[in-house]
Amino acid sequence: MSRQPLRHYAKHPSFSAMESPRTVLVLAFPGALLLNAAGPLEVFAAASRVLGDAFARQPPYRVVLASPGGGPIESISGIVVQTRALLAIGDDEALDTLIVIGGPGVTVVEKNTGVIDWLRARVPRLRRVCSVGTGAFALAAAGLLDGRRVVTHWKFADDLQRDYPTLDVERSALFLRDEGLWTCGGAAAGIDLGLALLEEDLGPHAALALARYFTVFLRRSAEQSQLSATLKAQSDALRSDRDQRLVRLHAWIAENLDGDLRVERLAERFGMSPRHFARAYVSATGGTPAQTVETLRLEAACRLLESSAEPIKRIALSTGFGNEERMRRSFQRQLGISPLGYRSGARTRQLEGQPPLQGQTGYRHDETVQVGLSRIAN
Repeated sequence: MSRQPLRHYAKHPSFSAMESPRTVLVLAFPGALLLNAAGPLEVFAAASRVLGDAFARQPPYRVVLASPGGGPIESISGIVVQTRALLAIGDDEALDTLIVIGGPGVTVVEKNTGVIDWLRARVPRLRRVCSVGTGAFALAAAGLLDGRRVVTHWKFADDLQRDYPTLDVERSALFLRDEGLWTCGGAAAGIDLGLALLEEDLGPHAALALARYFTVFLRRSAEQSQLSATLKAQSDALRSDRDQRLVRLHAWIAENLDGDLRVERLAERFGMSPRHFARAYVSATGGTPAQTVETLRLEAACRLLESSAEPIKRIALSTGFGNEERMRRSFQRQLGISPLGYRSGARTRQLEGQPPLQGQTGYRHDETVQVGLSRIAN
């Protein structure tokens, strides 16, 4: 696998501070969702072997998996993992980052006074504290999220807001950053969180190298919805589409964005007349077929503008807009910015090596763009 020269990573302002490994402590518990822990743990653990060079000689991270009582714990999947006792980790061990994961067992952690007291004592001295999914409930129980804007798994957002009304719970963001506090939507989003934390330390080139190593389809930015446009379209279709024909149609659209996706073609594939299909589609999803197609194309174009050096003209062709002008009109109408402006913002932040801003590790940092993307996702 090709690697970026070391000088790319050394440009990042945090590089000189990584002379010794930073300890990342992941707090698990019986009944935890193992995927919550595995995602960020593997990102940090793989950094030295993927980045190579100086990082192979001096690993940037040391990872520790802990639980309230230590020893073997059984995850919700039945897999048993060995952990250290959280309460035995004293002040003599320098911790940099704490990640509290989620799972059904977090309800027990919320009521564990020993863990709550440990969190209250140690978290203020850490550089970063994070939660994955319902791990936010444990931090909230310790009073560490009061008055903060946070996110949890979309299924439990209402529960978190009800149980801890002083929080400002976001219902759809992938993850959020509020100074040294990071909260994440959960499940596979833990990988996105791990990459974002690593990007803050080592810069975007390092994060991209790790994303490629894990064959992540896309290093997703923070404000991206937990449900992508494709997945949301399929979910909406399931509400009224018992035989899942619309779900299959949306999957086919996403795979053929550069093809003929006019209503007539979609109706033919669906087995209806164009007029009947158009009416049935609006009734089932609340939007027109053309709106869905444009949203999926726009989302795909955003991904390519952020993560590739492809010419804008070629991106317009590959995502089905047909030409650059048509794509530009869609961007202006939906996001209030041109494709070139969108990409320029991404490159500016990459070159400056800036750490992520609140709620973002990607490059959709303009408020107008953020609002536009949120509107499209929802």
